[in-house]
Amino acid sequence: MLPFKTIFFSVLLLTGSCCSARADIADKVRLDLFFSPGCSECEHVKRDVFPVLEARFEGSYELVAHDMTKSETVPLLIAYQARCNNTDNGRVSLVVDHTAFLSGYEMIATGLLDRVNEAFEARQRPQWVAPQPPGAGAAAAGGDDPSSAVVRQRARGLTVYVVAAGGLLDGFNPCAISTLIFFMSVLSVAKATRRTRLLVGLSFISASFLVYIGLGLGFLYAFRQAPNFAAVKKGVEIALGLCMIPLAFLSFRDALRFRMSQRPSDVTLKIPEPIKARIHSFMNTRLGAGGTVIGGFVTGAGVTILESVCTGQGYVPILMYMLKQDCADWVSWSLLLTYNMLFILPLAVVFTCFHRGMQLKSLIDWSRRNLVVVKILFGLFFTGMAFLLLAAF
Repeated sequence: MLPFKTIFFSVLLLTGSCCSARADIADKVRLDLFFSPGCSECEHVKRDVFPVLEARFEGSYELVAHDMTKSETVPLLIAYQARCNNTDNGRVSLVVDHTAFLSGYEMIATGLLDRVNEAFEARQRPQWVAPQPPGAGAAAAGGDDPSSAVVRQRARGLTVYVVAAGGLLDGFNPCAISTLIFFMSVLSVAKATRRTRLLVGLSFISASFLVYIGLGLGFLYAFRQAPNFAAVKKGVEIALGLCMIPLAFLSFRDALRFRMSQRPSDVTLKIPEPIKARIHSFMNTRLGAGGTVIGGFVTGAGVTILESVCTGQGYVPILMYMLKQDCADWVSWSLLLTYNMLFILPLAVVFTCFHRGMQLKSLIDWSRRNLVVVKILFGLFFTGMAFLLLAAF
């Protein structure tokens, strides 16, 4: 039988070992990485910084990655920014021990090792208390996470203004306006009643709204699922940014040529004649099919898809800019809704004027009078999109 002292000290040693192991786990430095799939700076951090971190602090830190395309990530990031009094909006961010906020590749590469060292030094002080993530105290007390209010304030920025301007301008696109005017002329020839005209018009515009949102969501999803997303996105950004330059030139040239001749045939950026013929044929054959509401909806959906060859010139660069900004899912939804609500606003106004008795000739004259201004605005829009898409290269 072992002596009592031997058993006693063995128990102490075993207990001390267990406590030490738990302390080692609890005392690991917490690193919260905020990244977006396909973000070039994020890839640089993972490739250049993390191997050095691992070589120096292997097993002494805990790395938790947060995907910025997930809706729950944005409130956490903003809460960290509020706690650390840091408003930098780098493509990649890293928080050390819930207290030190590093934003962007350069700051992470030059400051991460020092911040981790400081975190270990802090652990040597007798009064050290393990830091908690933001909102943990409020959650434990049953309170609300204060970050939600900050999210609402910070969710606006340059991207919102760019998307809103693009949506409103696209709504004045001569392609969309001319198609709507032809649609209204079909209703006039059919001698539809005011009630029928209203129902068909609402169905047509609603279909345009829903189909355009569907096209946008499909575009964003397809790109995010593409293999080697970062390289593909970068290549398309450059290619699309370069395409904006000739589109800007052609828009300015269209404005000048139409101002001088007043002939629609002198406009280059418009719906190609074969597609225009298919749109007109589609309206004439589908409008009455399936009843008033269904016929208007089917017609609006088909026409929107066909005319996207022209209206997509403004939509695609906006969608690509959203991808460039690494928007989270809920932000993408909000921006798409904003864009498309503003896109249908001019169409709704034009249709309302028609429904209230405005003559088609007056609407056509109004469209022609404003064509030069719209073309100039599109030229400025394409120029701005070229700058925004190519700015990082």
